[in-house]
Amino acid sequence: MSVFLTILAAGLLAAVTPAMASDGAPAPAAPEQPKIARGLLLLHEGRVFMAPCRDRNYLNVEDVSDGGAVLSALKDFGLASGRNLYVELLAVQEGGMLRVSSLNFAHTTARCLGETSNEEDWRALGLRSEWAAAAGAGVLLVERVNAPELRTAYAGVKNDGVQHRIEAEEVTLSFTPGLCRLADGNTLTGWQATLTPGAGAVLEGCGWER
Repeated sequence: MSVFLTILAAGLLAAVTPAMASDGAPAPAAPEQPKIARGLLLLHEGRVFMAPCRDRNYLNVEDVSDGGAVLSALKDFGLASGRNLYVELLAVQEGGMLRVSSLNFAHTTARCLGETSNEEDWRALGLRSEWAAAAGAGVLLVERVNAPELRTAYAGVKNDGVQHRIEAEEVTLSFTPGLCRLADGNTLTGWQATLTPGAGAVLEGCGWER
């Protein structure tokens, strides 16, 4: 099978006039939303740092997830002194501090992965790499063992506040928050994926946001 997801593998500035509260004071700024931070994660003398891709600076990492779940999962995955990981984390950067709230993707390859040239929103891979999917720009591409490649259009990604769902004519691809590890042990993601063909059983896998 030719799996196109071999695992290994925005800035608009606007001038905005602050809204004024009834007493004439500027309205408080809305909290910054987490964005995907990509780079190498390092553990040194008990402290965790990120070396962002294409950046020579280091960021201190603070885990603000419930119970420090993100770093705990990454340490279980293999993060240790002398053993770095490539990671994609949902985080807010404040100066030299990266406050991490959730995991998107991690791989044992201790190097930054090449960026895709395609307009992808989501990727998914079967637990044993028996299927692969990529969605973006209204097109869903699916490859499965012993099945023809499927390329189909979809209208958009539905979000009920928890699950992200892509519904196309012959298949549905869903993403639910939750740690997911591929059978080869080299990939850990923050999304559990399911692929439901028009005819056939539900296929389980791991997913991540692009």
